[in-house]
Amino acid sequence: MQLPSLLLDPVFKHFFTSDLHALSSLISAFPYPDGSNRIEVLEIISSEIIPRYPDLKRTFLDLKARDKKGSIYQIELQVAKDFSYKKRSLYYASGLVQNQLKPGNGYLDLVPVIQINILDFVLFERDSIISRFVLKEKDHPDWTLTEDLQILFVELPKSKTKSLDQVSDDVSLWLFLLKQIQTLSEEEIMSLLKKKPDLKNAFNVLELYSSDPEKRREMEERIRSDRNFAYEVAGWFEEGLEEGLEKGKFENALETARRMKEEGLTIELIERMTGLTRSDLEENGLM
Repeated sequence: MQLPSLLLDPVFKHFFTSDLHALSSLISAFPYPDGSNRIEVLEIISSEIIPRYPDLKRTFLDLKARDKKGSIYQIELQVAKDFSYKKRSLYYASGLVQNQLKPGNGYLDLVPVIQINILDFVLFERDSIISRFVLKEKDHPDWTLTEDLQILFVELPKSKTKSLDQVSDDVSLWLFLLKQIQTLSEEEIMSLLKKKPDLKNAFNVLELYSSDPEKRREMEERIRSDRNFAYEVAGWFEEGLEEGLEKGKFENALETARRMKEEGLTIELIERMTGLTRSDLEENGLM
């Protein structure tokens, strides 16, 4: 029985929300690759960031959890290449800080926020698989303002872990599983679970997706939807304005513009990428 990919959004969410041991292992590995800190997830919390004012953008995250010390972890999976992703991650992370305090709270009540972005594309032109950013003084990078806000990027295409034999620690384990879990044989799964028995329930969740027709249908519908959106945006962005206009109809351009606006892209960028005019956007309620 072939297991489904963890890079499918519904599988990813269900896998980690169904088993807190697996989630604890994942969010311990990437921020602390040396194994210096073992994080115990206490609960999954609401993934929605509700803005303080009604005219601001509402945001739905992939996963959000709290550990036993109160720290907040956001885990975001992004498969399709997103040219606005750095700004998107900053927007998400700042919302997780700002929305913590309620009337009567003091600033000392703020808890650390650790954001882990798992990307199936290359974001930075350097060899590091894991990039970890904290607030530092610009001219004195050894001066750290705080580590209470950490933004991590895990770029899966840079990983060289292609087989279970290459797995040596939790970091390489998750790099392998996120990209190669479909290649595992039953014997390899049993071998893996002997080393990591805490993952047994999580693997049972994946087997459910493989054997349950309704779950598989749900997964396939979501894949088609996500893939269509990714191809539309990539087509407009990478193939250029002239080819994009020949390829798509006006209605497709409007739909792409709507999705780009939902992602927080500027009107100028939407105009440039879709070929629509400001008048087109205004007449169709996109301004």
